Amino acid sequence: MISLLYAHPYAHHARLERMMLDAVQHWPGLELRELYQLYPDFYIDVALEQKMLVHSNAIVLHYPMQCGLPPALLVQYLHKVFQYGWAYGNDAAEVAGRSLQGKKFWVVTQAVAPHQELDPCYQQSMFAPLHQLALSCGMQWQQPLMLPQLTDSVVATQAVELFRQGLDLLSAASEQDRSRYAS
Repeated sequence: MISLLYAHPYAHHARLERMMLDAVQHWPGLELRELYQLYPDFYIDVALEQKMLVHSNAIVLHYPMQCGLPPALLVQYLHKVFQYGWAYGNDAAEVAGRSLQGKKFWVVTQAVAPHQELDPCYQQSMFAPLHQLALSCGMQWQQPLMLPQLTDSVVATQAVELFRQGLDLLSAASEQDRSRYAS
């Protein structure tokens, strides 16, 4: 199973952003979690989210990038759900808390402003905290997908195709891992 954590504060108003979700919402093995619909008050059901993530082979964060930052709810989610002792570090019994160990971790984002966010050097520093989170949790960092600003339906259609191709690759890699560990 792939857990897609979608965090777009204004997606219900944005037709082009909805195209992204509509294209993958019935993807086989995909659990779509629209964070702003689930937790509009920012009160996150940590136990439920941790249970869902434990049963996933891959975790995908999908959000708009604005000034190099993810939306506030996604940051809150990561702080609350990826807890020390559960996702990384040691628990009270000094047992390694690595519930996410070995899972694939993929970041998909799109530019809100068309300028520096598409620069590869800027992107490298922008993704550094999420990369470090993946390493701390023992997850397998996947190359992030930075989509262009969704300015019209042609660009959005191209972005949807890139996203679907990435999900195909992630699904195939997750299936390969599952087969390898089952043998």
